[in-house]
Amino acid sequence: MKKTLMVIGGIVVGIIVLGVVIFAIVSATSKKMVCKSSEGNITIMYNDKTITGYTTSGMSYDLDQQKAYAEQVGVDAYLNEFATWFSNNTTGTCSR
Repeated sequence: MKKTLMVIGGIVVGIIVLGVVIFAIVSATSKKMVCKSSEGNITIMYNDKTITGYTTSGMSYDLDQQKAYAEQVGVDAYLNEFATWFSNNTTGTCSR
């Protein structure tokens, strides 16, 4: 029983470590747009074709929906539109 719990624990820890490594790789290899305001901050990670990830504090962001929209209109157009929305709806600004 104790051995089984150790194996399960090792698998869980391995999955967590793998997730952290994948996030770090995506974060390090992606371009970023950083948006900061007193209401909350968001960093959108992207490449030439799509949104690859994000980090946020104090805000919500639907990655799947925004990623689909960015692929539909183009990443540059999406980022320009998001930056305009962010500055119009918060006290902050975005920079790439």
